[in-house]
Amino acid sequence: MILDREAERVLMEWGVVHSALVQGASDLHFSAGSPPIARIHGELVRMEPDPITQEEINKLIDLLTDRYLKSVFYEDGGRDLDYTVEFPTMRRRFRLNVFKQYHGSSISMRVLAHRIQTFDELGLPRPFEGLAFEKNGLVLVTGATGSGKSTTMAAMIELVNRKSQRHIITVEDPIEVLFESKRSMIEQREVGTHVENFHVALRGALRQDPDIIFVGEIRDAETAAMTLRAAQVGALVLATLHTRSAIETVSRFLSFFDDNLRVSARHQLTDVIRGIMCQRLIPRRSGTGRVVAAEVLISNSAVKHIIRDDRTHLLHSLMEIAASSGMTTMEESLLNRYHEGHIDLQTAFDNCNDKQAFISALPPELQKEVQMDWEVEIEIKRLEQLRETQKRQVQTRTL
Repeated sequence: MILDREAERVLMEWGVVHSALVQGASDLHFSAGSPPIARIHGELVRMEPDPITQEEINKLIDLLTDRYLKSVFYEDGGRDLDYTVEFPTMRRRFRLNVFKQYHGSSISMRVLAHRIQTFDELGLPRPFEGLAFEKNGLVLVTGATGSGKSTTMAAMIELVNRKSQRHIITVEDPIEVLFESKRSMIEQREVGTHVENFHVALRGALRQDPDIIFVGEIRDAETAAMTLRAAQVGALVLATLHTRSAIETVSRFLSFFDDNLRVSARHQLTDVIRGIMCQRLIPRRSGTGRVVAAEVLISNSAVKHIIRDDRTHLLHSLMEIAASSGMTTMEESLLNRYHEGHIDLQTAFDNCNDKQAFISALPPELQKEVQMDWEVEIEIKRLEQLRETQKRQVQTRTL
């Protein structure tokens, strides 16, 4: 949706959106009963002291929706809205989610990239970049919401677009980054607008002569199954999941399948997987901005044997000894960011998957300090849980 210029003028005069963008916000939140809030470098910041009323939220919704979206939100059973809006004068795009909650209505706005950044600009691992040129198979980029998965995928697609002649089909909900075809031909489809759902779009894509298919998110068994099929019949499939590590990614992907289909799915995944990158955005020690840390798994014969034999717990150890193959664990990536001076040691430790592996990789003079802090933290949590248990027992006896 392209915002009406008069509506854009009203919003710009209000100033909150513009101020948030100037400060580098990634998200904005407008909720009845709360002040307008922006997420800036990972932290929530109040943009105004006073809460927004339901009447003001209704005015915002009126400005940010067209007639059809209004009917869906107010009349068609009160469904949530999930769509993109372009501010034509500002030349900025936002992904919007409009929904109802206990205190009234709310709007969440994700700021979409106005320029597609390169792997180097994003600080992403170079070995993973080469997977964009695989002829077929499955490449997964994973991480929590707001970890930069879409930005990474955009960088991969644009890299191919600039350097190779490929037919690229994207399936997104909603479309976040708009591509301009260069050496490649790119066709972008939006779930709910151009196609019913992800797996229907994937089934259709197989009849559209694709070289690369980008799946915005694997959400269900049907999409997971069609992703495997597409990767098997000759396309390179790029997709995202919400997972924290390579081990969790394999387990999560296979969990979409029923028990009687899981062994077959495991063998298929073994055949098609080309690589997994799990990423996080870590606050810089300077307090300005965030830097990416990423765990990278590149498929080889050892990786395939581990996945096929259902011994995924061994993947972490394999990544530790396979740096020459372009692999790295989250712990190694965080330590690199620490040694480069981008993040502090405590932040690195807080974000690692394997605390003991992280400590073991530290210089001896730091190991004892971090180990002691960790043990103290564990003991504090244990005591808090004990107090909570005792409190519940007292309440039970009183009743």
